Amino acid sequence: MSQTMVWFAWYYISAMPFNYPPNLEVDMSDIVPSAGAGLGVSQKSAGRYAAYVFWIMFSINLLNYMDRYVFIGAANIVAKELGMGIDQVGYIATAFILVYALGTLPLGIWADRWNRKNIVAICVAIWSLATAFTALANGFWSLFISRMVLGIGEAGYYPAGTALLSDYFSRTKRARVMSRWTAGALIGLMIGFIVGGVVAGLGFGMWRIAFLFTGIPGLLLAFLTWRIREPRRNQADEEAIELDPQSAVNEIEVIDSPHAIVVPKNVFKQFGRLFRIRTLVVLIVMQIFAFFSQGAAVVYLPIYLQQKDTLGLSSGLASILAGGVVVIAGIVGLLLGGYMSDILSRRHAGARVLVCGIGFLLCAPAFALAVTSHNIVIFVTCFFIAAMLINVYNGPSTAATQDVVPSILRATAIAVSLLLAHLLGDAFAPSLIGILAKAFDPTHGGHFANNLAGGDLSIALLVTCVPALIVAGLVGIFGARWMKGDIAAAELADKAAKGLQAS
Repeated sequence: MSQTMVWFAWYYISAMPFNYPPNLEVDMSDIVPSAGAGLGVSQKSAGRYAAYVFWIMFSINLLNYMDRYVFIGAANIVAKELGMGIDQVGYIATAFILVYALGTLPLGIWADRWNRKNIVAICVAIWSLATAFTALANGFWSLFISRMVLGIGEAGYYPAGTALLSDYFSRTKRARVMSRWTAGALIGLMIGFIVGGVVAGLGFGMWRIAFLFTGIPGLLLAFLTWRIREPRRNQADEEAIELDPQSAVNEIEVIDSPHAIVVPKNVFKQFGRLFRIRTLVVLIVMQIFAFFSQGAAVVYLPIYLQQKDTLGLSSGLASILAGGVVVIAGIVGLLLGGYMSDILSRRHAGARVLVCGIGFLLCAPAFALAVTSHNIVIFVTCFFIAAMLINVYNGPSTAATQDVVPSILRATAIAVSLLLAHLLGDAFAPSLIGILAKAFDPTHGGHFANNLAGGDLSIALLVTCVPALIVAGLVGIFGARWMKGDIAAAELADKAAKGLQAS
């Protein structure tokens, strides 16, 4: 089964148009030669280099989620060996997410002011070392601290990495690029689940080997990232407009936009300008509720599958099933979301936000059926549908954020979005689910100690995650109407900034 899942993931990756090494064909319609502009290189060479950068960033995103979820795959066994309760598993997950959320804002602001590829390289090195040192943990607090350091490293990657990729690929293809980039996260999640669960199940203390195995490769990727080129900000969009002037927003619409944004130098004023972008606010609110559901479900999924009163799977089989369903369904959702939003955006400016909202709303009933069924066939079917629909949002929401924000504030916008979405969404979701599951246990922890906490987890997930998904869906559906005006305002701000630089 695991070989089939890996084959599927590799088939999807190899089918992408971002082929590398350079002797493979590159789809030049997806690539703007920003890496080579002003350097005297051909469009073909620039396209190859953009593909090379994409694959480095893809690999880092894979490693990012592999290091993040190796603990989740091994959590049931680690908790038993170190004498922890189901609520403490949630506290450790919250430690990572909370530091990650708080770190994205300052590191995102830094990325808008400094060399983004160097920030990515430094952060990759930090989280890789933190993962490797987790192998030395001997109790709750050592695990808690190591996951906090992991959060510091990973916090700087997403804002800087998103802004970096946005300057290698133009707006017209950005949703698909971001969706394919996010596929690396899903594959990394699968590998983290499987390595953590399978290796931990081999014997007492074997989970420590899993952390060493997943932590070391990041140091090589950090070195490769340090040596790539830093593109000029907004370069891809400028070059795309030069090649196809019709791709720009109509000049009259831009000038007449009532929500035009002038980018200030003061950081706090920048935050105020960002929150005037109504589409960005909609995206943040959607992500808050969606992150809560996603974070809670993913943390406790392998544990849920191992409980004797649900499916009673082994550690290895539970992690393979969880990782396989999440990654395959997630890739289908990513493909569907990126494709649908790019196609529909040609006719409806708010399609990217609308697609996200519909995906969340349809996810709610499928998720409810999954966590209330103890039949393996029904669970896999319903959870596959839920995982597919909840991942529809990844590419469109990231691309929408980049579309409605001036280029100089893109990394900051991603950082603000992640800060609020994680801080108000999934930061405390694992802790809340763990506390509720323990509260629903009449033995106050005895169910989890004996692998009988499945019913407790079912109730905790049902009463929290399903309502959150419904709210996320409704917010996206009703908030899609503002995207057209916000895109126009961002175009105007970029043109104004370019005019000031020229003068």
